[in-house]
Amino acid sequence: MRQYLKKSNVEIEVLNDGAELVSLKVNGKEQMWDRNPEYWAKTSPVLFPFIGTIKDGHYNYNGKEYVMDTRHGFARDMQFNLSNKGEDFLEFLLSSSTETLKNYPFEFDFYITYRILKNGVAIEYRVENKTDGDMYFSVGAHPAFKLDTSNNKVIQDYYIEFENKETLDRLPLDGTLISDKVVPFLKDENKIKITSELFSEDAIIFKNSTSNKVSIKCNKDSSKLTLDYKGFQYIAFWSPKNAPFVCLEPWYGISDFVNTTGNLEEKEGIQKLGKKEIFNAVMSITIEE
Repeated sequence: MRQYLKKSNVEIEVLNDGAELVSLKVNGKEQMWDRNPEYWAKTSPVLFPFIGTIKDGHYNYNGKEYVMDTRHGFARDMQFNLSNKGEDFLEFLLSSSTETLKNYPFEFDFYITYRILKNGVAIEYRVENKTDGDMYFSVGAHPAFKLDTSNNKVIQDYYIEFENKETLDRLPLDGTLISDKVVPFLKDENKIKITSELFSEDAIIFKNSTSNKVSIKCNKDSSKLTLDYKGFQYIAFWSPKNAPFVCLEPWYGISDFVNTTGNLEEKEGIQKLGKKEIFNAVMSITIEE
């Protein structure tokens, strides 16, 4: 099942399966990747309750071992209910169940709201702890944005631009885990040119950027797609080689490091909620032409 919503010049389409945004049109122009499996059969999977890979496919909590051998948690593969709808928003809900408790020992309500903005959409995440005690989780986004290659434009005409000049180290991957090394990447600069080799070593991951926004721009026109990720700990960029899209990924959390202890409470980037506490985060996508 899928849900459609249109307001003014903005249209969105969201699947109940994974609460995945699969279409964002502004002034009739599609902004999202079309799920072509030649490159990637997803558009914008929701990452919850983990981001990336759990080392060796299991973790420990309160003296018990739990299996988590899927990448990016399980929410992206589960059916969400449409819990509310208005003239400018769609709200989806995933609740814990006997199925989720087998691999993730916390009771929760996880809401995702897509709210139409002028020339874009805001995506709101709300996690409510229903456990009789603390809850540990990560949450993030993985949206893939189409690179328009019409009118003699090519992928190499595009670049990623931070709001501020940044000096940032890259957190490199060792397989699907985070290496114990860091690699200098940006030094007082804010642009990353998209090339066929940019993602040859998989995703580019940064922690604690000073910017709250990052944009995809093109040298051949004035179009701009901007992601506002204020508050998120990590920002990552990814694309398969020569694919006509790029992912801008804000995360509260990160894949396990190679030297992780495996104890959930000690996991890098993990979020902690006390009993009955609520976590809120929001990101937005806006388009300028």
